[in-house]
Amino acid sequence: MHLAQEPWFSGQLHNVPFGTWCPAAIIILAIVTDFLARRQLPKIIQVVWSALSAPFRNFITLDDVGSPFNDDFPKQVWINRVLVSVALVCSFGWLAYFGYAIALREPWTNALVASIAWFYTTLRLLLRAPSTPPYLLILLGVSQIAAACVYYSSLPNYAVGPMIAFLIRTSIPATFVYVAGLLPLQAVRPALNVASSTDIPSSNLSSPEDDANLWSWCTVSFVEPILDLAWKRTLNDADVWCLSPFFRHKNLFNKYLDYRSRYPMHSLLRFLLVSNSLDLILDLVLEMWGAVVGFVPAYALRMILSSLDNPTPDSVANAKYWAFLTFVAHLSFAQVDLFKNWHTRRCYERTRGQLFCALHYKALRRRDISGKTSSDEEGSADLGKIVNLMQGDAYAVAQRFWDFAAIFSSPLRLVIALVFLYKILGWSAMSGVAVIIFAYILNYPLATYNIKITRASWKAKDKRMNVVNELLQNIRFLKFYGWENQWSRTAHQAREEELNWRVKENIVDTIISFIWTWIPSATALATFSWYTLGEQEQLTVSKAFTAVALFSQLQEPMTALPGQFFAMLHAYVSMQRIEGLLAEQEVPEWASSLSAVDTGSEADCSDIGFKTATFEWHGVRKGSMTEARFQLGPLDIKFPKGQLSLISGATGAGKSAMLTALLGEMHCLSGDVSINKRRHQVAYCAQTPWLEHATIRDNIIFGSKLGFDEERYHAVVEACALERDLVVFEAGDMTEIGEKGITLSGGQRARIALARAMYSEANCILLDDPLAAVDMHTAQHIVQHCLSGELARDRTIILVTHHMSLCLPIASYVVELSHGNIARAGDKEEFQDIGELDVLDEADDEETEVATSGTQTPDDNIAEDVLSKQRPSQVVRKLVEAEVRAEGRVPFRTYWVYIKAAGLMSWALTLVLMLMIRMINIGNQVFLAKWGESYDVSASVFLPSVKYPWDDLPPPDVNVKPWLLIYLYISIAGAFSVLAYISLGYYASLQASRSLFFRLLQRLTRAPARFFDTTPIGRILNRFTTDINTIDGALQSSARAALSGVLNFLASFTVIIVVIPALAPFALVIAWLYIRIAPRFVQAQRDLRRLESVSLSPAFAGFDELLRGLSHVRAFAMESRYQDRFYEKVDKFQSFDHVYWLVNGWLRWRYDCLGSVVVYLTTLFALSQGVSNGSAAVVIVQAGVFAEASRQLVRVLAQLELDFNAVERVVEYLGVPQEAPAIIEKSRPPAYWPSSNGQLVVENLVVRYSPDLPDVLKNISFVVQPSEKIGVVGRTGSGKSSLALSLLRMIEASAGRIIIDGIDISTIGLEDLRSRITIVSQDVSLFSGTLRSNLDPFEEHTDQECWDVLERCHLTRLLSRAIEKGGFTLEMPISQGGSLSAGERQLVALARAVLRKTNIIILDEATSQIDSRLDDQIQTTIREELSGALVITIAHRLKTIIDYDRVLVLDSGEIIEFDKPNVLLAKVGGAFREMCRKSADWSQLSASMER
Repeated sequence: MHLAQEPWFSGQLHNVPFGTWCPAAIIILAIVTDFLARRQLPKIIQVVWSALSAPFRNFITLDDVGSPFNDDFPKQVWINRVLVSVALVCSFGWLAYFGYAIALREPWTNALVASIAWFYTTLRLLLRAPSTPPYLLILLGVSQIAAACVYYSSLPNYAVGPMIAFLIRTSIPATFVYVAGLLPLQAVRPALNVASSTDIPSSNLSSPEDDANLWSWCTVSFVEPILDLAWKRTLNDADVWCLSPFFRHKNLFNKYLDYRSRYPMHSLLRFLLVSNSLDLILDLVLEMWGAVVGFVPAYALRMILSSLDNPTPDSVANAKYWAFLTFVAHLSFAQVDLFKNWHTRRCYERTRGQLFCALHYKALRRRDISGKTSSDEEGSADLGKIVNLMQGDAYAVAQRFWDFAAIFSSPLRLVIALVFLYKILGWSAMSGVAVIIFAYILNYPLATYNIKITRASWKAKDKRMNVVNELLQNIRFLKFYGWENQWSRTAHQAREEELNWRVKENIVDTIISFIWTWIPSATALATFSWYTLGEQEQLTVSKAFTAVALFSQLQEPMTALPGQFFAMLHAYVSMQRIEGLLAEQEVPEWASSLSAVDTGSEADCSDIGFKTATFEWHGVRKGSMTEARFQLGPLDIKFPKGQLSLISGATGAGKSAMLTALLGEMHCLSGDVSINKRRHQVAYCAQTPWLEHATIRDNIIFGSKLGFDEERYHAVVEACALERDLVVFEAGDMTEIGEKGITLSGGQRARIALARAMYSEANCILLDDPLAAVDMHTAQHIVQHCLSGELARDRTIILVTHHMSLCLPIASYVVELSHGNIARAGDKEEFQDIGELDVLDEADDEETEVATSGTQTPDDNIAEDVLSKQRPSQVVRKLVEAEVRAEGRVPFRTYWVYIKAAGLMSWALTLVLMLMIRMINIGNQVFLAKWGESYDVSASVFLPSVKYPWDDLPPPDVNVKPWLLIYLYISIAGAFSVLAYISLGYYASLQASRSLFFRLLQRLTRAPARFFDTTPIGRILNRFTTDINTIDGALQSSARAALSGVLNFLASFTVIIVVIPALAPFALVIAWLYIRIAPRFVQAQRDLRRLESVSLSPAFAGFDELLRGLSHVRAFAMESRYQDRFYEKVDKFQSFDHVYWLVNGWLRWRYDCLGSVVVYLTTLFALSQGVSNGSAAVVIVQAGVFAEASRQLVRVLAQLELDFNAVERVVEYLGVPQEAPAIIEKSRPPAYWPSSNGQLVVENLVVRYSPDLPDVLKNISFVVQPSEKIGVVGRTGSGKSSLALSLLRMIEASAGRIIIDGIDISTIGLEDLRSRITIVSQDVSLFSGTLRSNLDPFEEHTDQECWDVLERCHLTRLLSRAIEKGGFTLEMPISQGGSLSAGERQLVALARAVLRKTNIIILDEATSQIDSRLDDQIQTTIREELSGALVITIAHRLKTIIDYDRVLVLDSGEIIEFDKPNVLLAKVGGAFREMCRKSADWSQLSASMER
């Protein structure tokens, strides 16, 4: 078919005056822009222009960057000189040609226009040397090259003269274009440390894209330094460039906050659209190019095949012209895709980053509603849900911005394809449209059902995350009770519930995928049937293959549209969830330093106190009968400035609540609070100390503006009696504190938290009972040196305490609380005058846990020792090692683990089905080619000479039905193969997900406690979120894409070589080029992805820690510090991700260009070898498949390896060390074990925490008689808690043994042991749920038994006071944080222990937060209720254990005394007697000795 016959391409190309109007238009545009740039336009035009151009401007400008930028570019004078010279040569050259044309009376307009254009170019360059590429002048050069190409291609023959003229016309403008492109893209570098092409990549340098010129930008060659480095060695995080200032999250989020302040009513979605408008518009424009020009190859295919219907030299030349046009179109796609991907990627990164930062920022300002529990379906966001919002929903929303343009281009592609089909097949194409409409109708109900399933699936995922989170957060407690396996089963059930929703989702997805996968075949079948049967037309090769190409091009937007529609709806759900969290209530503005405006006035709100204020806990629903509706107030107090005030009262009176209310963390129902939290003026030390996972020194300094002031630091450490502790620690104050302070005793945690408050520059310090966790001697030291003296001078200190007699002498004001109300308040003199001191003096608590017990206050010599310990030369043993990052290839074992988890049979069947699908596809094309050629019986046969099923068929123009039937059979076979393949894929994925999650959960549940001490919970949670999400979703499709790519590559290569053997050498060269480019990319991509996955954990580990210590962070006004830290962590993670995608673009551009060459070469060979049009059709189609497969292959194989990194990280945890078996069937203790008449025998026990650590118990032996009550005392590090842990085998004995009631505990299962012994530790673990579920999580007891135990532990009386009448039930919600006081939480833990009714009970400081009077009542309960039980109490108050049967005194892991209390008290110079003598209760204790 000739060019003139095509209505779309009528007219000869050389008649188009392209070389005249194009340069003219460009230069006029240049003149106009130059003129306008120098004119002051009227105000109205400026305003209109500003409004119209707003969406096309960059959201982040240099003004928003904040950091100093570099505008001192080296002036490349030579570039301008070359440009001026070339432009002048062009101008004079065209002027000479103009004279020549005039003389010969030839057309001269194009010469004159070109000469003027180049002359203006010369003037412009001379007057103002460009600092960035002059795009209009480059466009002028490109138009000149294009005009030369158009002219040359229109010549009838290619003589030497025109060839030389062509070379001159193209080479000179090409030189101009190339040199102009060497100018940098940005006139100003946005940072001083932008990397250049000669710099070795480093994290100290900013991304080199800010220093790129036009050509390095178009080819992404600026990333090559990192590819070279990756090829030499494994990349580390110090080797990867940091983000450009335009991408840094602090700059992005400051812009977000600025926008919110200007437009408070705008939604988050509107902000995201405004901030990414330029990227979205460019994305849309570039996508439209792909959508429209994407049909050039299909049209060209038709022209080529039509030309081969009747091959002549002219028609073959015409076919070659169309082949070249296809080649140019493919090259343009490579470049357009590169630009489009960069802009969509920027849009995605910014959106995700802004959502991350917004969620983190909200968490810092959000009310702590931990009192509101999961009984509310859409309960407030806890850690599990917020991590899901960050790692699930934020990605889902950002992804939609990445796919934004495709939603608009898909309908356009559909329309163009249908119009094109109509041009080829007429009205027959409409039958295809009918099939498509039918598919959409079928799809609608499935789509709506899919949304419901997705919502339910997300909820199930949140629930599973919360259960896993609670399991991991409380793993030590669950192991104490032997409950970890039962809790693990609960997590497994939650996972099964989630997977059940996934099964439903998979079924719907399978049906939808099947519909859209078979649609092209069904459409082609319907259309071909109508065309051949209905319209009696001939289905020639050109028509058939063009139609099939169009149907496959239809398939992409048709398949994509429903997917994009669902994804939009999913993102809408995610957006609602994010908006829901962002809309949650916040603390009052004065309570958060992020919202408080600093007026700079010290006097502003200088009073501290309450004015007729009433409070209740956040999140408590009105009118609820079962919620704990504790009310505090009304309060009317003004604390004296610069003095010490005391708050006292019984357990549950509201003492801690008063401090919480003062900090703005309780909901104020009425009245006012006076306190100034700005500029770090407040410090806080809670009843349950919160410490960061950092060194002791970092925790004490806590980001203070003072920095490390050695003199002040030393004074604080001494005042808080921490010096001896620091001497004990190998690394001194550089000792790392584990998560939740796991490596320290309760007393050490309390004193480090106190030191942090005293070190700060705050002038108002709120202390919630720090003396409860220390012994009397230490308490006296703290009161003398810390709460009075130089550190307390002119500071308002509000102290909650039971140590009234100790603190009253230095106090000036006292408040006594009762049931949330002020019983009395006034100066201390009033209390002394009334003689009420004894009433208030409820407790003089003794804590033998602390280092200074039994010693005098350390003198300056010890202090010198401490400081000498802190010299940098010492070896600091890290508790938590950096996360392991795999290097090199993912090992085969990892793949094998996944294949086995999914099922070997599944994978074998998948491979068979994939081979079948490939064979059916190729068979389909071969059959179509044969069908088209059968209309012309004389056509050459391209297939090997064997008998084919269609050889005996009648010619299609005689009877087309048999041909249609065979096509139908092939289509049906293909459809059912695809259906089986999709279904099998989902099944295999589900099996692998189920198996790997269960194994990971099981292994971690059975890991020893030491593993959790040395591994941050955030790191483990990352396995259960990011990695399990990858295994659930992306992994199966990656594996199938990789297999599919390999098979497509081999199949298409084989077909091409069979049909055109002459192409083989070239194909090998191209294959070598593909392989040559790939290795550097694979190495860099693998390293970057691994770095990214490792860098993600710290952001979320820190987030977990932050949520737990939110009230402290807000009290110290440290929110900005944490927000800045979060920016740094996300910047780090994002930098790896950003460079990864730049590297990806580098490979993709090169592979796209190579792919274009492959298709062009194959077409030229097919044309020159003289094959039939059927053969040419099959080969050209397969060349396209080959190019696409080879382009995708390296990417999908690399992606597969990256996704398998998730499996690798899970497999890493499948190898964690395991505890002894939970149950040993051959060695199970009898049901009555341990009986009430069994002894506890410890023989030569040696215990150490890990093989590389010293012994903590050194060869100790003792015997405890049946039902005996034993007190254990000793200083820090003496081994008291270690003894308790070894009785439960939380740490295994290195030597010796423990025998309980005749059974060596090392011979029985851990669950059997731990379920028969009860421990109540100082750190209370409560779960989200009800009071009932906390007391009896596995429902083994009746309600009455629960009530009885609450009564015996004095909880009913205590809680009912704080609850509305008739409101106290077992269903009262309780949460991990919750609104119970610390004392009440300890009572719940004690009640839980008593309910178990075991014969051995260990109390490890179990009543530290309970007032003395209540503690006496509890001790009475223990003696009465547990009279037959063997009780071991790690003493908190010495008078608690003074009437025990015996007392065991430990020191440095050895027993120094073990006898009856009165014997030890009578022993002059004995350790126990010395402890008692230093106690304020010495008179009571000595009286008991006399008894």
